[in-house]
This record gives sequence, structure tokens and C-alpha cells, in this order.
Amino acid sequence: MRKLITIFAACAMLASCAYAQEQHDAAPAAQTSHAALNAEYRVYNADANSMADVDAALQRAGARGTKALIVMGANWCHDSRGMAARLDKPEFKTLIADNYELVYVSAGTNPGQKNENRDVSQRFGVDQIEGTPTVFIVKADGTMLNPDSAGYWRRADSIPVDMSYAYLDMYAKK
Repeated sequence: MRKLITIFAACAMLASCAYAQEQHDAAPAAQTSHAALNAEYRVYNADANSMADVDAALQRAGARGTKALIVMGANWCHDSRGMAARLDKPEFKTLIADNYELVYVSAGTNPGQKNENRDVSQRFGVDQIEGTPTVFIVKADGTMLNPDSAGYWRRADSIPVDMSYAYLDMYAKK
């Protein structure tokens, strides 16, 4: 946990100065409530062939020299929808387009269910999802870069935006 806190603190310091000012300047225009915003982000498709989607993302990442960003979440989970809404913001979209292949994987369709597509989480060393969303940052060869913090995102909607950005930016550079 101490290592995770250190990583997030360092990330926040690196990215927050300019980014925080940008967020402050844009804040009056973005008065939509979290609940209203997150309600529309139901991107976790239980009918998808998730392992094939992950394989395709890793293949694209290899061809582009990027990484895969695999977000396991659930449409019933406000934090999962909050994470999807955050990743859909212009600054995140640019960061992701330049550095990642993004894949959303359903972790469950019923409230509280977190282990649908367990084969995907097990592929990256997580036998059981503790909370949603769980975020895997993976090299094209399948090596997970964030094993100590993949589950940190289960409270994604309450993580400061600048810290989320700094985290993804840090892994983009690894």
C-alpha cells in the first residue's frame, strides 16, 4: 500500500500543475452531476467475446508499439461507469489514443457480481476481482505493468481526475 501511495503522489506532482489549472479553467462549463454523466456510460458488454477482444488489443498494441488498457467493470457499478466517463474526456482520449489500446471487459451483469470473464483477470494474475473497475495495463507481450495497483480503481469515481491522468501518463511512458 505504501508503494502505491508513493506512486500516486509522484504521479500527481508530475502532472497536476498544468493539468489542475486546465481543469480549474474548464470547471464552470462542466456542471453535469456525476450520476447523470455516469448513467450513459454502460460500455461493459456481457455478450462480447472478451478474451478475443483482449487478444486483438494486444495485437494492435504490438503493431503500434503501445500498451493495452483493459478495464474490467460492470454497468451496474457507478465507479465503472465513472471510469468510462473519465476516459471519454478529450484529454484522456488523446492520451489513450497515443499510448494504449482500450478494451472494456464485463466483470458482471448483476449487482455485486464481479467474476464474469474471470479468464481475462486470471490471465493477468488476478484470480478474483475484488472490486470494479479493475484496470490492467499490459505490454503487447502480455506482461502486466501495474499488478500492485490494478484493483485500486474500484473507487474510480472518487479518485481526483489529475491523479487518474498522471497514473495513465506514467504507465504510458514505461
